[in-house]
Amino acid sequence: MPKPWHRDPIRAAYDLWVDQGWAVTADGMTAVTSLLRVHQLLTQRADRILAPVGLTFARYEVLVVLYFNEDAVSLSYLARALQLRQASVTGLVDKLERQGLLTREAHRGDRRVTLARITDAGRERIRDAIERLSGGLYARLGLGPEQTRQLVGLLATIRDAWGDLPADVEDDGIDAGADAAGRDDQASRDDQAGSHDQAGRDDQAAADAGASGNGESDAARALLYVAQPSA
Repeated sequence: MPKPWHRDPIRAAYDLWVDQGWAVTADGMTAVTSLLRVHQLLTQRADRILAPVGLTFARYEVLVVLYFNEDAVSLSYLARALQLRQASVTGLVDKLERQGLLTREAHRGDRRVTLARITDAGRERIRDAIERLSGGLYARLGLGPEQTRQLVGLLATIRDAWGDLPADVEDDGIDAGADAAGRDDQASRDDQAGSHDQAGRDDQAAADAGASGNGESDAARALLYVAQPSA
């Protein structure tokens, strides 16, 4: 039987990494695992905040892009703005259309192109959602203003190292954190968001990994298995 667990798994994994002679990568492993865990926490919190208005964070992002565009935009535009596969965007648009928050229309110059336009109900919904997230999440990260700017700058450095920043984006630590394009490719997450109703949505990492509802990602479970020797 596994031994009872009373430690921070990430800190325990760091100690084990060092004990195994992998000290040179222990900090990097801890940083990656911490970022993945924080992503879980932020996604869970955002979805809980948005649940009363019938949105997930993935659907919210689609509406944000449409809200700040005066005209209808193509689904391929949405995919680029959100850094998602177009199939993922299509699933999200399907749900938002059924909710009456956007409409589809054919491009007058190219009938092969489908456009999405936010409705009046969508505009009202997204304004409510922005207020909820601003007060319940964006202003409550547990960091001060300067720490938040430093964090965004560090994350932008990682994104730039992986080729995620457009060539014309200045690394000022602020633009890189924009809602609609402030993360690496999250297509797998949004595939799940586009295929499950909000009421039945599990912890994001568990949904991405196809895990049972224990809220643990593959990485977190792997660390626990390493850190919990059998009795």
